Amino acid sequence: MRSLVVLCLLATSATAGPFARDTRIAHLDRALAALRGLGGAAAFERELHEATRKNCHATEPTTACARTQARAICAAKPDAAGCIAAADIVLTNQHAANALVDEQTRVKLVRSSTDYHGALLHELHAIYALLAAEFALAVPGSDSDLAARIDQFCRERDREVHRCAPGARACVPSLPWQRCAAALVWYVAEGPR
Repeated sequence: MRSLVVLCLLATSATAGPFARDTRIAHLDRALAALRGLGGAAAFERELHEATRKNCHATEPTTACARTQARAICAAKPDAAGCIAAADIVLTNQHAANALVDEQTRVKLVRSSTDYHGALLHELHAIYALLAAEFALAVPGSDSDLAARIDQFCRERDREVHRCAPGARACVPSLPWQRCAAALVWYVAEGPR
């Protein structure tokens, strides 16, 4: 009897609420459409980054302030809900940057670049391109079901751990669903360079 209750709870939580498959896919669809409509992922990311840099100070938590900046920017956009979904993608990617770009590369970027943020985005774009290539090979399909395919790929990708050799340039390590989905949505919305 106890195992039946647990199974019912698991089935209910997987099909209802904010983490339900349909809810996730709708969020990804909204973010893709918004990022494409906001002038591209990089343009919107830059807008949010500049607002955060300008208005957030060391005395307040950057994440909370960045969310506030996103809400302020999105309030002025025609599709505010889509813009918030796009901001979710951008903020997730900003928080993932240190996990995806190793410390040695970040130090090199600080020393060699006049625009660290732009150089970091360039590094992230290369990592996202690798993930996108892996995605295209693993889950072929059309743009009509893109969000569903991204969701499926990111749910299934790390059933086996992805370990990268130290210094490996062509490897994307294991990622939580949020980081995987955000990277792919950003890359697809921005397009290859």
